[in-house]
Amino acid sequence: MGEWDRRRFLGTAAIAAGSGLAGWNVFGPHGVLAQASLAGIPDEILNPVEVSGPEAVPVMGKLPGQKRMYVLPNDAGEYHRVGSQVMKRIARREDTGDVHELATFTGNTGAIMPRHEHLSSHAAVLVMRGEIELALAGDRWTMMRGDFANLPPGTPYGWTMKSDGAQLALFSMNHRVGAAFTAMGEPQDGPQVPAGVPHQISDSALARAAAAGDFQLAPPAAAAAAPVRVSNKQLPVAPGAYVLADGGGERFGGNTFLARNANTTGQFLFIITEGGPGGGVGAHFHARHFENFFALDGETLGWAYGKAVPLRTGDYFQAPPRNLHGFRLNQDYNRFAAFLTPGIFESFFVMMGGRGRGGREGREGGPAAGRGDAGRGDTGRGRGGFAGGAADMFRALQMSGRGPDGYPLDVHPAKLPLPPQDPIWMKGAASALSDRAALLAHAQTICGVPISREITPELRRALALKPRPEDLI
Repeated sequence: MGEWDRRRFLGTAAIAAGSGLAGWNVFGPHGVLAQASLAGIPDEILNPVEVSGPEAVPVMGKLPGQKRMYVLPNDAGEYHRVGSQVMKRIARREDTGDVHELATFTGNTGAIMPRHEHLSSHAAVLVMRGEIELALAGDRWTMMRGDFANLPPGTPYGWTMKSDGAQLALFSMNHRVGAAFTAMGEPQDGPQVPAGVPHQISDSALARAAAAGDFQLAPPAAAAAAPVRVSNKQLPVAPGAYVLADGGGERFGGNTFLARNANTTGQFLFIITEGGPGGGVGAHFHARHFENFFALDGETLGWAYGKAVPLRTGDYFQAPPRNLHGFRLNQDYNRFAAFLTPGIFESFFVMMGGRGRGGREGREGGPAAGRGDAGRGDTGRGRGGFAGGAADMFRALQMSGRGPDGYPLDVHPAKLPLPPQDPIWMKGAASALSDRAALLAHAQTICGVPISREITPELRRALALKPRPEDLI
């Protein structure tokens, strides 16, 4: 389908869904969606059905031990002492089906992880608080909250904590990075950083890591220069190691890419979503990729199969394939990291936000104030809105383009009756009329109707309230 045909198709399909026109033929053999070529696409791709029953109910407050939707608060997880640092495992092999893992490392001034490589595993670092010196290839970078590093396989890196209580999050593909760090350390009961423990990790612990997983010590960099404060805000367009300062990346609406498919060979997308109250999306699911939420600032209200779950700093929400989920931004400024794997959903964000812009912080960007409003659409049945319009809109979105796997976009409405709705979620639900208006605005955005590419006043107000990295040292 050509660009003009795609826009015309989206316009008619979405306007019909958004306005609730009776008798509009969207899905029949002569309907709008029949314009799209469906030949050779398996039915499980076009018409998947969400998980239901007991398996769909989220596991709350603990690691599930199996591939399930779950919510893990900041004070829960699996703890290990690694040298003088505490590693908290947030997503493990058994929790993700050996797709990805997530852990945080917390330590006081002087805590160190020597230079090493993961020879076959892609990883990424996001600084959560404090000041950290990251040795990356032949450079040394001073990093603070919100700074990011992309670490393809074979990238030598290590870190040193430069303030007490400094913390970074390490995202990695498969289980072998987590297996290495687990073998390097020893279990402990809680999050307390040990006192009076040598910062240097013993040779025997490093040897255990190398034997158990994807960890190989790297020689010291030759005459590394003094550390430099990260300032780069431009997302590269090709694979390779890089660092981004907080506020950097490629913005599309209320979403900013810190890593795209071109940076990760399609293994994952790393996105920062931020905005003021009201942005979000109701009940939906993805059939072929994970969508994981890691809260940074404010409060994101997650929707997990009918249950409303407030997500605050350090809380984690995993939505595996075919699990119904949604979210809404609650406070004056909200921010979370989204880790989507594999990266088949990239086209969705690019279409939603218009042409990307480098940098953030209220200077450049797309039209949306969050992944909702104009950016992703408040279209979900889970918000107490109407069923038909939302379902038609999600179908129009699915058929509006193709992902890198060649299939329609991996987004789907609920196909089965929704579970009982949490009153906390329903309290903020929009009316059917405003839902329809949001759908129409959503369609206009992705159909290319001329609108401002600058950051909206609402998003600008929210960004003005964003905490400074220096305030979290």
